[in-house]
Amino acid sequence: MSLTDRLPFPVDRRPLRMLFSRRPWVATGYLLGYLPLAPVMFALTVAALAVSTVLNVTLIGLPLLVGAAGLVRGFARLERLRARPLVGPVPAHYRPVPTPGVMSALRTRWRDPSTWRDCAYLVVLFPPLLILDAAVLIVWFSVLGSITSPAWYWAVPGGGVLFMWSDSLVTSVVSAVLAAGLAPYCAYLVTGAALLHAHVARSLLGPGADPLAEAKHMLSENGPAVSDLSERPIR
Repeated sequence: MSLTDRLPFPVDRRPLRMLFSRRPWVATGYLLGYLPLAPVMFALTVAALAVSTVLNVTLIGLPLLVGAAGLVRGFARLERLRARPLVGPVPAHYRPVPTPGVMSALRTRWRDPSTWRDCAYLVVLFPPLLILDAAVLIVWFSVLGSITSPAWYWAVPGGGVLFMWSDSLVTSVVSAVLAAGLAPYCAYLVTGAALLHAHVARSLLGPGADPLAEAKHMLSENGPAVSDLSERPIR
């Protein structure tokens, strides 16, 4: 079994089967969903952080900072749910607040690396992810539109379509044939872009990787051997 077959959202290596499977359409929905959601999440996150930071000099700024952390985590949870059909469950790992109170919640949440990774996804990666999703969707919908252009090219002033120029029935049919040949490969493009986006979301919004995980795993496997050596007398 290959790596792609083990993914929660496997990619079919046969172009025609890939085109007529649900994969590119689920990927299209994932990318489309980000276009209206991302600007809203970006704007609200930046506004909440800016207002709470400015008012931090007053007592009202402290609960606002706690609320801003909650807003960021809520948006991150939404993105985890959206990525689940493509990359599987994305678990969250936030530090629990040890004691009740605003100051304890404030210190715990804003010292938690997971909160800052959420902010990085929502704010720093917003422009490149939005550009990636929009560019891929433009190509994808242009190809799909060109396939159907013989049915509606005459209704468009000048006969233009997004992907190819169709000012007559002949040119629209040629465009449709060429676009039909490209469509299976564009299905890979839109699916690959969605998987890339979802993997970025899983990397940042999931639990942070432990840099000592590999060493701990080796020590756990070799633990009995190490203890046996330590118990041997030195000669």
